Amino acid sequence: MCFFQAGVLHGHSGHVMCLEHVVLDDKKYIITGSRDHFCKIYDATDGIVSARVPTATLNPPHFDGIESIVWGNEHLYSGSRDATIKKWHLQTRKEKGAQRPAHKDRVQALAYVPALSALASASRNGTLKLWSEDNFGAAAKTDQSKSLIAEINAHPGSSIQDIAYHNNCLYTA
Repeated sequence: MCFFQAGVLHGHSGHVMCLEHVVLDDKKYIITGSRDHFCKIYDATDGIVSARVPTATLNPPHFDGIESIVWGNEHLYSGSRDATIKKWHLQTRKEKGAQRPAHKDRVQALAYVPALSALASASRNGTLKLWSEDNFGAAAKTDQSKSLIAEINAHPGSSIQDIAYHNNCLYTA
């Protein structure tokens, strides 16, 4: 196997902290989250072979840097240092809802759990939460109990840096 630089993505004014590859309606995208508070979308349908500028910027931005993004069931989720998780509809480029605040500290990591149609989020304070995708959004802005399935103190006294879902299990680091 050979590795080489296929291109450079331009357009953020801060460090890119996370990225996700998404295939939607036979189009390929690279989506990035940055310390500049924005998620940006790059068209990668023909492969990235040279410098690229974003085709779209998702608005409104977070109030602080984005730490994690994840794609699940036709939606993008972004988690930020502002303790918020946003749900985005990529075809319209619009925010479909947000959980403000989702945690008491910054959102460090996100994972989509397809078996439950749920989103898992992890925080710097060691908390792991599981959110219902169906109830996540506008109705949940005022009442977390409508979308929160479970909450556990997974890492008492220490931060969760990342989470992954595989084979009906959530793994934390």
